[in-house]
Amino acid sequence: MFQDEARLWNAFQQGDIKAFEAIYDLHSSTLIAYGKRLCPDHHLVKDLVQDIFIDIWTRRKTLRDLHTIRYYLFKIMRNRLAKLHHKTSLLVGDDHLADDDDLFTPSIEFLITQQETSTKQISQLQRAITQLPGRQREAIMLAFYHDFSNEDIAGIMSINHQSVINHLNRALSSLRELVLKAPMVAFLISQFA
Repeated sequence: MFQDEARLWNAFQQGDIKAFEAIYDLHSSTLIAYGKRLCPDHHLVKDLVQDIFIDIWTRRKTLRDLHTIRYYLFKIMRNRLAKLHHKTSLLVGDDHLADDDDLFTPSIEFLITQQETSTKQISQLQRAITQLPGRQREAIMLAFYHDFSNEDIAGIMSINHQSVINHLNRALSSLRELVLKAPMVAFLISQFA
């Protein structure tokens, strides 16, 4: 129905409910997944996503044109969680690991193209990712699970471009060390680098 993101956003700003529904359908599940990786209170994350969509609908006429809709929504989610973190320490920090096994489930496209990769090897990689410091985990997740560019990651995480590169390089180095004894997992990591 909407030929590109700019037209979708424009229709949404004009009050088109179908455009709003399309934005919600396209982005709500990935926004929830991102929030769950940052905050251990998954019910709060779902509530925040609902609040974000209510807020953008209410403020739609005053919102500016976007880099991308997904970037904008991720940035809002991170900012809101950061505000809550300052109040209640809800963000998953460097010293806290999320226990939910579903947090780092790779995309279906990845699973299809890597059919020969066993479930055990993917599980090893996921466990290795959970052992990374929080900022490195977040950078890895944004880069490889949500396909954001380094510039987008810098904007979302409110850090400079070089810090993103540093976090990603340190994370990939750590992952290589953590899975050194698992050659196939090391191969998978090399595909991300």
